[in-house]
Amino acid sequence: MSHSPQPQTDKTERVSKLIARAGVASRRAAEDLISAGRVAVNGHFISEQGTKADPEQDKITVDGTPLKLEDKPPLVVVLHKPKYTITTRDDPEKRATVFDLLPHTYANLHPVGRLDFETSGVLLLSDDGTLTHLLTHPSHGVEKVYEARVRGTVEKGAIEHLERGVRLEDGVTAPCRARVLAQREKNALVEITLREGRNRQVRRMLEEVGHPASSLRRVSFAGVELEGLQSGEHRELLPAEVKQLRRVSELGLKRKSRPRAKPKPHPRPALQAENADAENGVRAPRADAKPHARMSRTNNGRARSARANEGRATARNGDGRTEGARANNGRANSARSNSERANEAENRADEKSPIARRIARKWKS
Repeated sequence: MSHSPQPQTDKTERVSKLIARAGVASRRAAEDLISAGRVAVNGHFISEQGTKADPEQDKITVDGTPLKLEDKPPLVVVLHKPKYTITTRDDPEKRATVFDLLPHTYANLHPVGRLDFETSGVLLLSDDGTLTHLLTHPSHGVEKVYEARVRGTVEKGAIEHLERGVRLEDGVTAPCRARVLAQREKNALVEITLREGRNRQVRRMLEEVGHPASSLRRVSFAGVELEGLQSGEHRELLPAEVKQLRRVSELGLKRKSRPRAKPKPHPRPALQAENADAENGVRAPRADAKPHARMSRTNNGRARSARANEGRATARNGDGRTEGARANNGRANSARSNSERANEAENRADEKSPIARRIARKWKS
């Protein structure tokens, strides 16, 4: 008798994540399986994406096959995808697929992202849906490096346009890095490093700046390169390389989720500050208030100096007049003293000879 999922505990996880961890499909593909009604938990088919289950207690099936969760290291394979192969398991048009190039022991792998039919280069395949999600989700910003052979002479303006972002029919592309590796008379080799992955994005960007790509190859994905692999060859990544892949993807997520520092406030221009104060009812001081204040203080200083000079001059004049008065008084006293001496002499002369009287009168005059 079937029963519903157990009450959620700390061990419960989203069913789509468990499917991806089991290597059945990528996380996005697992959500499609749930929406299509192909996933059951304890015999009940589920359709809600947020459904959780306990991998130790609940029985999860996909198309009737029980989900096997094993604590084994993920398997990641790098394939040198040749041109004219399609990145899928089955193609209705019967074109060659990337799985035609791999042994049957890799049948449980799924592509990590895609390369279009005419593009060659690095293609990763894995049985770890969580790792696939980390490497392909745009929010993690994992780098992918492409080399494109383009037509014409690539000018500096075209490179700057690519780096700023190109307006496509599905929106403006994110900023990227671009440079010219080699320039010939009729064509050039351009390297472009992206942190996002849209359908045929590199080709559309190059067409938009006037340099269509005649050939395109991905030379690196999250730091994984071909390292001598010939077209159609593959190799398994070492456990240390898989750990590095996860580290690179998680580092990109932390870098994007890091809060931005608040910008320092810039001083307001004088006109903006005056307008803002006027709107708030604050009367702003005139721009020439300080020079006038300085002039006023200077004039006040000069006035005080003038008054001081005037006081000193007045004091000197007063002192001069005082000294003059004292001198006049002295001369008056001297005149009085002479007159008194003359009268005394005249009186004495009356008592003496006529000669003495004449001398006394002369002295008096």
